[in-house]
Amino acid sequence: MKGTTLRSLRQWHHYIGVFLAPAFLFFSFSGLIQVLGWQDLKNPPPAGWVSAIASIHKHQMLPKPRPAEPARKPAAAKHADGDDDHDHGGFTPLKIFALLTAIGLFTTTLIGLTIALGTRNLRRQALIALGLGIVVPVILLIV
Repeated sequence: MKGTTLRSLRQWHHYIGVFLAPAFLFFSFSGLIQVLGWQDLKNPPPAGWVSAIASIHKHQMLPKPRPAEPARKPAAAKHADGDDDHDHGGFTPLKIFALLTAIGLFTTTLIGLTIALGTRNLRRQALIALGLGIVVPVILLIV
């Protein structure tokens, strides 16, 4: 491959990576929350920000307000009906791998951003791409 082609590919990789970095950071963090099952806690219920992040991760929208719930069934009866058959307690090998993947993606994205913003001759374009990578998804979320 020609040197000019490789240089062009590196620049495109740089801009696309910086533009998508905020999404990588968000989805790796929200994926960590999903793997840990924080969004499904019942007693106490999850914090509002956890529910919001989980909803954006799973449904690509902010959570809608829930109507008041009717009287609840006892926990044993609810589990017996199969309504809540997810086990969020144990750390299976795949859950550990998923957690490490989320942490690794988050960390390597931060390192990539540090490198991208540390490159003086591309810093201005990187800041523009980073700003767009933050603003565009926020606009798409609220539209």
